[in-house]
Amino acid sequence: MRKKLIYFICVCIGSFTISCETSMSNNSNDNFLEIGNDKFMEGEYEDALKYYRSCSQELASVILLNNMGSAYEQMGDLDSAEIYFRAAMVLDRFNTITINNLAECLELKNDYSGALLHFNQAIQIDSNSVILFSNRGELYLEMQQYQNAIADFNMAISLNSSDPLAYNNRAELYEILGDYDAAIIDLDQAINLDSNYAVAYNNRGFLLKILGNFEKSLSDYNKAIFIDSQQGVFFLDRGVLHMEMGHMQEACEDWLLAEKAGYDVADFQPLMDKYCKNEKCLSLIFMISELYYKMFNSIINLCF
Repeated sequence: MRKKLIYFICVCIGSFTISCETSMSNNSNDNFLEIGNDKFMEGEYEDALKYYRSCSQELASVILLNNMGSAYEQMGDLDSAEIYFRAAMVLDRFNTITINNLAECLELKNDYSGALLHFNQAIQIDSNSVILFSNRGELYLEMQQYQNAIADFNMAISLNSSDPLAYNNRAELYEILGDYDAAIIDLDQAINLDSNYAVAYNNRGFLLKILGNFEKSLSDYNKAIFIDSQQGVFFLDRGVLHMEMGHMQEACEDWLLAEKAGYDVADFQPLMDKYCKNEKCLSLIFMISELYYKMFNSIINLCF
């Protein structure tokens, strides 16, 4: 679980302050950038890019180029994302946010050596950044360099013991190593620090399921979905729990919701084909009845 770094108009990085209010000619750029950031946070990345592109090319900045790269990354266009992050680095090669974002992009492209090179560079510039140590630890996790990963997660926690992300990330490592009790302790701490940390609830629910504590696992999955119902993986995981509890109808409902949320359920397709036909029919019937209901109301409104 990573913390995506995008700029919000004016950002302070170490001893450097990047300001957007240098002249009246920048006001329209600021407005486009602000609206673009709003669209980004709403998950409307295409619209965000439209506003980012409306900024004057002559006033292209590290802020703008980073945010455009982040939008492309969220859309899965990693090549375009890398181009914009590298363009931002041309403007300021010591900007740790840019270097971090480029490293993450390279990691997603499975260029682990390139990603590690840039994470190391960023940490050399700012050795007190919790996010940089946490993100490099995630890379080490991907590279199966577990001792390096735990060293980075421990460093992140030592720098800021109030950051729930570092505890969640270390819990992922403990899970891989099979130390479920230590993982749950870290997830408990992450949730204590942020009671709305949906990913931590989902991760703890997964561990509780492995340990056979189905009721508490279900409670955690429900909490994760209550906090963030847009994550298909939450529904997928809860569906697996329902299946293991023998609740196939509930499992099917969750898998269909996961698919509706955009999660790739291909691995579960055989189970869905076997158990979920009735749920798919009911879903189709509901959609058709809802459509006819809307048509009926429209006719009533026109006639009366």
